[in-house]
Amino acid sequence: MQQQELNNLMQAAAADAVNYAAEEHKLTLDHSIDSLQQIDVLLAELHSREQKQRHSAEVVFTLCNIIGAYIGQLFIANVGGHWQHDQTDSEAPFVYIRLNDKEFPFASVCYHKFTRDNSISLYDYVKQAMANAMQ
Repeated sequence: MQQQELNNLMQAAAADAVNYAAEEHKLTLDHSIDSLQQIDVLLAELHSREQKQRHSAEVVFTLCNIIGAYIGQLFIANVGGHWQHDQTDSEAPFVYIRLNDKEFPFASVCYHKFTRDNSISLYDYVKQAMANAMQ
């Protein structure tokens, strides 16, 4: 996949996250750092639902990727970086942000909050990632 194709895909996925949050959770994602608190609310709700009845792997994958795209676009807009598509493992390709020598796998963090550990705060994680990126 060419870089521009990947950028376009991730921008579209981020827009899908904004629409999903508004339509399914009545939350507004306005591309601000503070909107990450809304992401935490959304993922906490998904985590709670997951504990009652498991979502399909496809639903979890899609939601984590669109929410990760939203976070990634916000990160790029605020500190820079670019999307990378890792296909080393053809069974489990993934997309992340690369900035200098650092990698930020936002979709993976979403996945862990959604499926395993609701105590994770994406707001705190991204704030720390932004601080680390500036070092």
